[in-house]
Amino acid sequence: MGYYTQYTLSILEGDQEIIKKFREENQNANYAIEDDGSSSDSCKWYDSDKELIAFSLKNPKVLFLLEGIGEENGDEWKLYVQDGHTQKCKGTMVFPEFDKAKLLAEIRDSKLKSIGI
Repeated sequence: MGYYTQYTLSILEGDQEIIKKFREENQNANYAIEDDGSSSDSCKWYDSDKELIAFSLKNPKVLFLLEGIGEENGDEWKLYVQDGHTQKCKGTMVFPEFDKAKLLAEIRDSKLKSIGI
């Protein structure tokens, strides 16, 4: 079993070709992402943070952005990495404000449908 995540790796500062180098040096990255940093499928890559941090130490001028969408609803995050330093941002769910006009419209529409109008 395991937990599946879909990964995307971007280079915010530096040469985009560094993604290919990362994939060449890291078997898990090679499996999880393509040469352009995209992925077409989810996978298990439990040490993605540690492995990207270690790679960033060898490439200190590059600013990496690793994004993940997990299999559980609401599990989305972004990890910024440069020279071994990180900032992880977890996604948050925001609900729109209550709009009574929409509620009344729904009630009105459902009553009209129930009487065939």
